[in-house]
Order: sequence, then structure tokens, then C-alpha cells
Amino acid sequence: MTSARRPTTYKPRRDRREVIVAVCAVVAVLVVTGVLLFVLKPEDDSPSSPPVSIPTPSSVPGTTVPGSPETTVPATLEPPVTEPATTTPGG
Repeated sequence: MTSARRPTTYKPRRDRREVIVAVCAVVAVLVVTGVLLFVLKPEDDSPSSPPVSIPTPSSVPGTTVPGSPETTVPATLEPPVTEPATTTPGG
């Protein structure tokens, strides 16, 4: 049994020029993206800037470190009792 089709010449699905233009467009988008990423990247925090020192509690005047000898413990944990204000009659 023979085929009913007639032999035809090969015809590509896309024109070669269209394929080349599409590939060049993709390469251009990748190059522009890479350049923008390089140019707009955040600055590197390198050790060229001076180090920032954070004060410790013992170096801040007027503070004490818990457990140090300067720490005082109150005798009771109850709040101090205040006497009610007295008023004098006729005053």
C-alpha cells in the first residue's frame, strides 16, 4: 500500500531570521539584567569602616551587673507603706 501524499520539499517552521532575532533579544535581555544587577547592587560592608563598640553594662556609669558585689538586695519585697495624709479641722 502506498501513501497518498505527494512528496514535498522541506519547509522549516520558522524563518531563520526570526530565530536569530529572538536569540539576540534573549542575549540582550540577559546582558542588560547582569549589568543592572552589577551597577545597582548594595554597597559591601567591608571592614574598611571603623568597628562600632557596644558599651557593656559594667562600662556604663551608674549601672551594676547582676551578681556583682555592688548589687544590693532589698530586705523585703513588699512596697513601702505610706501614711495617709491627715487634715486638720478648720484648716
